[in-house]
Amino acid sequence: MASKASQTMSLKILVEKEKNRIVFVEANKDFVDVLFSFLTIPIGTIFRLTREHSLEGEIGCLNNLYESLEKLDEDFLSSEQKGIILHPRCATDIYCRNLKVNLAECNKSKYYACSDAVKRCSIVSYYQNDSCRCGKALHYEVNLLNPVSQGGIGFIKPAAQFMITDDFQVLPMSTMASLSLLGNFGALDGIKTEERMLNVGKDEVLKLLKCSLASRTPFSDSILEPPFSKTKPVINYGQYGPRMMNLSQRDVDSGNKDEKINLKLIITRSNNRVLYAEVDENFVYLLCSFLSIPIGYIIKEFPYFSFKGNLGNLRKSAQDLDVNKFFKSEEMKAILLDPKLAPGTSYDKKLIGIEEAVNLSFSTLFTLFEITVSGLSSKSPPGEVKIGGRLVKGPSMFMVTDSLSIAPLSPISGISLINRLNLPLSDIQELEVNMGEEETLRLLVASLVSRSALTDAFVLKETKQET
Repeated sequence: MASKASQTMSLKILVEKEKNRIVFVEANKDFVDVLFSFLTIPIGTIFRLTREHSLEGEIGCLNNLYESLEKLDEDFLSSEQKGIILHPRCATDIYCRNLKVNLAECNKSKYYACSDAVKRCSIVSYYQNDSCRCGKALHYEVNLLNPVSQGGIGFIKPAAQFMITDDFQVLPMSTMASLSLLGNFGALDGIKTEERMLNVGKDEVLKLLKCSLASRTPFSDSILEPPFSKTKPVINYGQYGPRMMNLSQRDVDSGNKDEKINLKLIITRSNNRVLYAEVDENFVYLLCSFLSIPIGYIIKEFPYFSFKGNLGNLRKSAQDLDVNKFFKSEEMKAILLDPKLAPGTSYDKKLIGIEEAVNLSFSTLFTLFEITVSGLSSKSPPGEVKIGGRLVKGPSMFMVTDSLSIAPLSPISGISLINRLNLPLSDIQELEVNMGEEETLRLLVASLVSRSALTDAFVLKETKQET
């Protein structure tokens, strides 16, 4: 295991003293690789990593989903299945496993091969219980040792240097660009600024990751001040905002009916808010799939998606940087701009059009790492299990609250909730929704930016107009 010292990175920061704001940061390849890796981390991993940092300004309600899945009884979700869902594998772990700060713990990832892999079969698998395309079982573990030079570390070329603004714009080093940034602060007088050196490790990077989701000034808010002291998340759905709908059966044409998921919303007539939804295992299965999606996919697919964060600037920086000057290859740049699911993590009812990454080849591994291959005992415990099968046991019915907490369906619990809220029974109404791709995408966005995901994804509250 790497020492804490080896996981520390040095940054030079320029601080505007009067406003106590970071103007920009000077950083090398090591830090920029870590920063760009944010785009490839699955949503579930982000919530698992950052929930211990009890910072004000939680994002959306996927934390409720994550915690309720942890607590779900083994009658519905076994401990092995929970491990798959709550610790989703990252499609870029081969490139991130030797970063200075390895947030997704990619060093723990393993790869498996059949007996003919080195000689004839070129593909290695993420999963021991998988089968090789030649039909043989995967009885060999591929051990990745030391990286070959800088080839097996990160996305950026060695020796590259960058300036990073407080709002996550990654820029090539430039005197004129730095003067322009100072001008934006009205700080052209050098007396108003101060140079500082800063060492950052895993704790600081985790705070920076969380601030990047909820702050317009993530560096300042994670380094100089108590986090989230100035900014709060706001909702801006853009083109995937809630649509006008009648409180009746909805069936929007969005693909094959067989690919739709049905749910019943229990809502209040008086204010058109969802109390909870009655769903089967397919809907819970769909919510589980949200956790395996890399955050960079959300940024790519929803250009109008805004939640007071700056990962959009980070992605745009990767897009604007010269691929020949700064990236190891066009493939490395493409990985950041179009993040994919890890192999074997797509679900049966695929209502989101994200692609799954292909399995790695031996030739790729050999160019990046020193490799040994060891045989596995027939008594060896199975490795990671791919998601392809049915994770949530069924037939089962569940209650999913407006904030995406999940529990087994209980009409008594539903009635108790209605009583606690002092709602008359005449105010309760049922709305049936058939979810296709469009509805799924709206729910995905709402789960990241709203504390009332079901209401904001499926129910549009009436607006009062003054004559």
